[in-house]
Amino acid sequence: MNVLEYIKQNYSDFTDREKLIAEYFLCNDESIINMSAKEIGELTSTSAATVVRFSKKLGFSSLNEMKLGLTISSNKQEKSSSFKYLDKELKTKDVIYGVKDSIDNVMNKTVKLVNEKDLEKAIELLLNAKNIYIYSVGVSGLVGLDFYYKLSRINKRCIIHSDTHLQITSSVLMEEGDVAVAISYSGSTNEVIKCVENANKNNIPVISITKASINNELENLSDITLKVPFVEKSLREGAMSSRISQLAIIDMLFIGMAKNNLEEVEQKLILTRNAVKDLKK
Repeated sequence: MNVLEYIKQNYSDFTDREKLIAEYFLCNDESIINMSAKEIGELTSTSAATVVRFSKKLGFSSLNEMKLGLTISSNKQEKSSSFKYLDKELKTKDVIYGVKDSIDNVMNKTVKLVNEKDLEKAIELLLNAKNIYIYSVGVSGLVGLDFYYKLSRINKRCIIHSDTHLQITSSVLMEEGDVAVAISYSGSTNEVIKCVENANKNNIPVISITKASINNELENLSDITLKVPFVEKSLREGAMSSRISQLAIIDMLFIGMAKNNLEEVEQKLILTRNAVKDLKK
């Protein structure tokens, strides 16, 4: 991840003392590389211990690991796209290549966030699930529906409701052997949080797909979290980027499940395709 970008995105979640460190990092990222925790603490009117805790809060095991991340971020600064989705001056060619570049960018960020062990654990849970309950609304609801369609075609029993009240009522009925998949880019969607809380009460394992951030409520309630990049910028760009990254995670889960029994999955996909073939004129 781009450390400086991550600090900016999560700035509001820092304590007052952490904000002093964050502000110094954002203004002096190159000079920090050769400084000790004590020196940074003195310059930010905090302490060496606070600096170390700050680096760990960002997800690093040590200050040195965070400084390495800062070095990589500085040397490989990602190009910021000047493409704006809501710009009346856009030409058709700009739209075509602007969307293409945005997709490439968000996919690169998504892949960097994927934790292989967490993905494998999620796939195993889904393979062994008696029922898979999917909880998502809004744009994330479309992603949940896509996962439902994929699983249905290989005869994997899953439950999804567009009505949020039905989502909540179904969440109290989950039983041992079931698995919940919660999708929320923000990690704070009220309806999804309510469903996950109900899953927790029934000891149902929860797989969440949500943005990478420091204080993410959904992540805190989940057994496994598959993270997507915090890329929301403008009104539409955020929605498009989050949808693309979430769909990528869904495809990884589906293909990971399918590869365990390719012949059977392929047969089911052929059967379901042939079932509706005559309807396609």
